[in-house]
Amino acid sequence: MSKLITGVLPALITPMDEHGNILVDSAKPLIDWYEKEKADGLYMLGWTGEGMYLSVQQRKTWAEAVLKANNNRMPIFVHVGYNGNLDDSVELARHAQEHGAYAVASVGISPSSTLGENVAYFKRISEAAPKTPFYIYWTSNGEMLTGGERVDPEELLEAMKAVPTFKGIKFTDNNFYILERFKKYNPDINILTGADNLVICSDIMGADGNIGALQAITCYDFKVLLEKMKEGNYKEAREIQYRTNEIAEAYSVRNLGTIPGIKIVMERVYSIPAGYCSPASPYLPKVTDEALIESYLKVYRDNIIKR
Repeated sequence: MSKLITGVLPALITPMDEHGNILVDSAKPLIDWYEKEKADGLYMLGWTGEGMYLSVQQRKTWAEAVLKANNNRMPIFVHVGYNGNLDDSVELARHAQEHGAYAVASVGISPSSTLGENVAYFKRISEAAPKTPFYIYWTSNGEMLTGGERVDPEELLEAMKAVPTFKGIKFTDNNFYILERFKKYNPDINILTGADNLVICSDIMGADGNIGALQAITCYDFKVLLEKMKEGNYKEAREIQYRTNEIAEAYSVRNLGTIPGIKIVMERVYSIPAGYCSPASPYLPKVTDEALIESYLKVYRDNIIKR
């Protein structure tokens, strides 16, 4: 199918107004900024993009805006999972392919769904977008794909042969032994990790790249980190990981949160309208504590690589 995607792929926010209307005009400045930050691609409408709290139409609207603004500048992954109605995922996959997505991705159906049920579901998504690579979303040692049962990497890879467009894994886990086993049994599987605070570890264990919320506002930092790893300059690579982790800790505090924190940086530091979080989400719609915001922004400015 296509080559392995490598490097840093920030998870893209979904800008909205207070009513949940998509701020489509933010697509171009976001794409322009990530191109400047040397992003190797973007992953949209997953957890960071609040996909599970958006309607099918909201997701289509934002996907269309981003893919049009991107104009094939970088690979865009569109997450199509998170749907109680499985037909929605199929529709979203078809829509993503029609508008030029590089890949589509999905979580499993539910925590109780068996591996066989999930493979059948993934096959439906694949058939709806037959020219588009498909990625599964791996968490919790794979138990979210197998009804709570542990699954051997070789067994999962064998089962996924039924999905013709299966290309890779968004590996949001910190058990990098499993990552290495996947690579052993299929060196061509594209593994992009979602363990933002452990990128340096996943790189050592053979990940091809990383996708994450933290990378949404530290993309260039992680590009430099990976360059330092290639040079064998592990000391400087560690220092960058530690600095980005300071930012992750700062936005994780009570009354702030990861997604509101990312949107604050986009608006206050880079002047890109990010708006509110979805009214259907559990996140603060808009952070109003100015002292908290300023404290957080100081941590951010003190720890990012100055360009």
